Amino acid sequence: MAKRKSSGGSTAATVIKIILLILAVLIILAAAVFGIYYLTNGFGGNYTTFATTINGKLVLSSGSIQLPRGSVIKITSFNDYTLEVVAAEPEQDFVLIVDGETVNYSDLAGEDITEGFTFTESDGVITVDYGNLEEILASALDKEVTVGDISEGDLFTLIITSGESSINLSFYPQYDIAGVSGNPPENLLH
Repeated sequence: MAKRKSSGGSTAATVIKIILLILAVLIILAAAVFGIYYLTNGFGGNYTTFATTINGKLVLSSGSIQLPRGSVIKITSFNDYTLEVVAAEPEQDFVLIVDGETVNYSDLAGEDITEGFTFTESDGVITVDYGNLEEILASALDKEVTVGDISEGDLFTLIITSGESSINLSFYPQYDIAGVSGNPPENLLH
């Protein structure tokens, strides 16, 4: 007569399966908590609640970027977002003539210059366009502007805000991006 196998072996297998299932659930919960932490500004930390790609490069934090004319921005967020451009504090100040009055560029630091830029949204992406520095400032200030020698360094800050988070991206106007046609100016002034 054949002996029947005891059920002791299958009990051990069941215990191992339960332990592995519990470990899998714990790993999934840890991943979910990390994801929530990352997407909700780090429970009050420094992470943004949205992701931005500029010309195909992922940007998750504030800093200096290249934003040539014709750049493409894609913002992935659970909330609505806003775009604003302000004048940055220049590394070296320079002089502007605004409606006949001499003004230092540093006097404009923090001023809303968004009107000097065109943001066109199509199919979930935003295309950035702008003219030369005089055109940007004239449009934003609604005054005639003449620019002297321009300093090096970032002149503007693009502020992307979504919900309670924002990213400040400093940039210098550029007119050469691969695949963008048009007549870029010889320099920023003329």
